Amino acid sequence: MRLAVLILVVVVVLAGLTLATLGLRHRHVPLAISSLHGLAGIAAIVLLIILDTHFPHDRALIAATVLFILAATGGLMLFAFRAAHQTLPSAIMVLHGGFALVALIVMLIGYAHTG
Repeated sequence: MRLAVLILVVVVVLAGLTLATLGLRHRHVPLAISSLHGLAGIAAIVLLIILDTHFPHDRALIAATVLFILAATGGLMLFAFRAAHQTLPSAIMVLHGGFALVALIVMLIGYAHTG
């Protein structure tokens, strides 16, 4: 299950990178596509929390989960801007992606140590 969650997280982060690149270039991305990214991210967080209960001593996994939750908070803020038809703040986009990227790196390091 750990590998499946890791693959889902990688797909969500890569999709987010694509969305961020488009957003920072001021290209329009349909709200449905952004919502799909968000829903997949929420699913990944739920699965990470389930993994945390199975591996309560895996500090890297727990840290990655917390970082992904922080990234999701930024994602919710971006969604609110999108829903209100406002310009997405670049700083929030960068922080959202930065937290997700750091969380992925922490998760990969933890996975490499535990397999």
